[in-house]
Amino acid sequence: MESTVDSKKFKVMLTFDLDAESAFLAMDPDNAHRVGVLSQGQYGPKVGVHRLIELLQRKGLPATLFVPGWVAEKYPDAVQASAAAGWEVAHHGYHHIPPATQTREEEAESIVKGIDAIQKVTGRIPVGYRSPSWDFSANTLELLSQNGFLYSSNMMDNDAPYLHPVESSAGPIVELPIQWILDDAPFFMFSRPAVRPISALSNAYEHWSEEFEGLYAERDRNKIYVLTMHPFISGRPSRVRLLEKLIDLIQQHPDVAFYTCEDVARHYQASLSK
Repeated sequence: MESTVDSKKFKVMLTFDLDAESAFLAMDPDNAHRVGVLSQGQYGPKVGVHRLIELLQRKGLPATLFVPGWVAEKYPDAVQASAAAGWEVAHHGYHHIPPATQTREEEAESIVKGIDAIQKVTGRIPVGYRSPSWDFSANTLELLSQNGFLYSSNMMDNDAPYLHPVESSAGPIVELPIQWILDDAPFFMFSRPAVRPISALSNAYEHWSEEFEGLYAERDRNKIYVLTMHPFISGRPSRVRLLEKLIDLIQQHPDVAFYTCEDVARHYQASLSK
């Protein structure tokens, strides 16, 4: 598939991790008996993701959905709705279990089962991988190579994409770097008993907008802006309004374009492999 990315544009990617209950079950298996706790995650596929789809359809913007295979199997309608809206659907493990806590065999099984689940729901094999909790193991890159992935979006060591020292059947594996500062969970995630205040919307907006302004001002069009959100968190009405406000700010700048992660990865794979 040929890239349609404009190298002269500053590249923005809106990404959503549709964790549903899987994140809460990974935190504590006993949460399986806490229906109130699980209902927090259920809000994502039931309500939040659909509100986000509506916003981006209205804005005419693409996005990338990272989904655990277990969630794709349990909530196929939410994943299909995302794909029907033009979103890329990418891999986020099978259960939301960090690979660093798994054996090699367990991680390998999670990757294969996740691929199968996504392909069954969308009709397409995922080409991108985001680890649960952004937590690679010593085996992850090798397993991504063996399973034909195009890109990873997990590392925090750069502002620009780069190539990992491994290849798959899709070619050199591209890294699309992320940062906690551009994630909604540090601002809005709430859990008990470790209670902490939920941030004001203005707090997240200040961080996200200033990070965009700072990267954009450097005039290095190799750098990228990857925003990570969770539909059970950012699918709330107030936070969808926050995202719209951020989009409006970004769109006021010339030479900016929104892409899926796959589009950007293909562009950088071609340019960095020369």
